[in-house]
Amino acid sequence: MKREQITPPFFTVSPKSYLVGNELIELAKMTDELAEKHESSIFFVAPAAELVNIVQNTEHVIVTAQTADANGLGRGMGRTPLESLKANGVEATFLNHMEHPLTIKELSTTIKRAKELGIITIACADTPEESAAIATLDPDIILCEPDCLVGTGTVSDESYIAETIAAVRAVNSEILIMEGAGITCGKDVRRLLKLGAQGTGISSTLALAENKNELLTDLLGALR
Repeated sequence: MKREQITPPFFTVSPKSYLVGNELIELAKMTDELAEKHESSIFFVAPAAELVNIVQNTEHVIVTAQTADANGLGRGMGRTPLESLKANGVEATFLNHMEHPLTIKELSTTIKRAKELGIITIACADTPEESAAIATLDPDIILCEPDCLVGTGTVSDESYIAETIAAVRAVNSEILIMEGAGITCGKDVRRLLKLGAQGTGISSTLALAENKNELLTDLLGALR
């Protein structure tokens, strides 16, 4: 998959490790059914052990890994090779999330190899300065998200959003920009899109919600 095939405004559903097995598959199927009704690209993110099952049970979402490694085939116990993702139908991966940070060298190498394999990269950045630095590596998407707000339910302020978007655009106008942190409802999604983001997403709030279908319908409805 290539950057040009992503249709903004896009959305990522990332239950992290709150859900596994049947519960995760149920959410993936729910997301897939809703994604069929939208022109926007919808990413579904899951741990490595769950990815094959999700690929086999969905048709409309872009199945996405939580992270990946560019060490290649051969030695490397405990890693998630990009080649393995490609072979099993995974089309995208997050990189450099605050819960799994990478060095600049690792990030650069992984983005380069992912491009060779046709795997979309979503690189996470904390500050405007980090957003600009990561933009020089040309990931397909940059998720601008203050580490201090992840999982708090507090959204980024307007100055942060403006500064991070400007920082990325000053380096590379082709990169797609996500703004995240604290998304809890469709109103939050509409706000970010109005402020210039091309995509956003949700994680723990959806994973822990009692009525996941109602919340997800509200979130994705805000993309229209």
